[in-house]
Amino acid sequence: MNDGAKARSGKGDASSPFDFAGVADRKERERLLIEELRRTQRALAEAEIEIQQKQRAIAERAFEQEAADVRSLLHAACWTADFDDEGNPTGFWFSDECRRVLGFESGDDLPENSENSDRFIARINNEFRIAATEGGPYDVNYCVRRKDGRRMWIRAAAKFRRDKQGIARSCMGVFVDIDDAVKNQARQQQALEQALERADRACKVKTDFLRRMSHDMRTPLNCILGLLELCERNRDDKALMEENHGKMRTAARHLLSLIDDTLQASKLGEGELALVREPVDFAHLQADVDDIMQLLAVEAGVIMEGRQEEDGIAYRYVLGNELYLRQIFLNIYSNCIKYNRPGGKVITHVTSSELPDGKVLLRWEITDTGIGMSPEFLKRVFEPFARESSVASTVGGTGLGMPIVKQLIELMGGSIEISSELGEGSTFVISIPFDPAPAPRETEQAASGSTLQGRRLLLVEDNDLNAEIAATIMEDEGAYVSIAGDGAQAVEAFAANPAGTFDAILMDVAMPKMDGLAATRAIRALDRPDAASIPIIAMTGNAFQEDVRECLEAGMNAHIAKPIDAAKAERVIAKAMGRRENSVQQ
Repeated sequence: MNDGAKARSGKGDASSPFDFAGVADRKERERLLIEELRRTQRALAEAEIEIQQKQRAIAERAFEQEAADVRSLLHAACWTADFDDEGNPTGFWFSDECRRVLGFESGDDLPENSENSDRFIARINNEFRIAATEGGPYDVNYCVRRKDGRRMWIRAAAKFRRDKQGIARSCMGVFVDIDDAVKNQARQQQALEQALERADRACKVKTDFLRRMSHDMRTPLNCILGLLELCERNRDDKALMEENHGKMRTAARHLLSLIDDTLQASKLGEGELALVREPVDFAHLQADVDDIMQLLAVEAGVIMEGRQEEDGIAYRYVLGNELYLRQIFLNIYSNCIKYNRPGGKVITHVTSSELPDGKVLLRWEITDTGIGMSPEFLKRVFEPFARESSVASTVGGTGLGMPIVKQLIELMGGSIEISSELGEGSTFVISIPFDPAPAPRETEQAASGSTLQGRRLLLVEDNDLNAEIAATIMEDEGAYVSIAGDGAQAVEAFAANPAGTFDAILMDVAMPKMDGLAATRAIRALDRPDAASIPIIAMTGNAFQEDVRECLEAGMNAHIAKPIDAAKAERVIAKAMGRRENSVQQ
């Protein structure tokens, strides 16, 4: 090759290897072309080798990462075993990870081909030999003792390599640390068993409660039915009729208190009770409670006595919840009478004192001379459904009264303490703080004492019997009563008559077509002068505080709970009408 060709060849190496246009000799061009092709083939081969090396490195790193992930996730540790011609294991090998799982450091001497190794697998030896000799699977959970002496749960699984005769020659297996999973499962199982036990107890308590409720509710109901039968047979005996009516009234009130206790307990358990405070007249409250309790006390042969400070209670009117207070005292007095003895007494001592924050603390000390409570029962007297076992079969009760009493008192910021001795009686000490309330204005007091004589009332009631009873009670007081069968009829009757036709509306709540709340809103929305001012009084079986609040929010002026107490209904209706007349005059 001449110097020009070499120069061109060198230049071709540096620039385009296929640029042979300056080479005139054909053979020289072929030689250069072949040489360039060989150089290109070598470069391609080297590039392919480099690519394969990189792919292998990537695959190895991926495998290592995957293996690390598997070991991290499963806490797996590898082990192997060899077998003799009879299929018996002759030695084991454990990886460092296996050592770590078993509590040995990688440098520790974990026995592998020794008697210790055989002892290590002694507990699983039978399963392992069966799998090795009979060809079954080997996948077992068992508990081992680590180097530090702590026991842990392991899952061991193995795959066998067998010869043509099916005899195991070797195996490769893994250990998996399942200690946390097994213990968690045990805890869950224990929790399930405890939940089942609690459910069984709750079911038994519910069954016992329903049985007692059935018995306790049937007792006053049977009394009422029996007295009605006696009245039917002795219609001409006026004295007997009056006596039986009094007994039926007492039985009915007792039945109502049982129902109230049951519903109240449900509300307390769900945390749905709210404390709404309003002026409470303790004189009226005491009179209401005395009316109910005196009848029960006379029937039981128990004497009710009251003691009060010489100067009386500091404040007759306070801000409180009359419904809750009545329920508290009815429950306590009922227990004092039920668990007393003929000729026994229930003594009440009331005191009051002013607190630094301007509140007044009222304290009731109620003592009975009854059978008392055992120390064991006294510890759980406030537990739902708790009853003294020695008298549970002879004295009626649901076991809900005292839990309700305690929660209602605490809801009002007060406290209750009980002391008792078997055969000596019990003492209940109730302390509740109240904010004093001003006495009602003279106009309100006058209104509350007025009658329904000549008043025109619209009674809204979908139950014919209830409507008849309520209308009769109001008409006996001198009122004129018109009846509407549902809310829609009430709105229609009010709208169809001129203003001033009705002095008040007595509105049931739960009714078909249009309920009492919707009817009240519809009446208040009418475009006429008396729509906003006419007294609308709820007269309903929905008797909880949230029911009262819902009625007031719908536009009603007051609330009367069924069954109707004639005297109380008259006071509430007259008071509502008196307020209306006062506002009109002003």
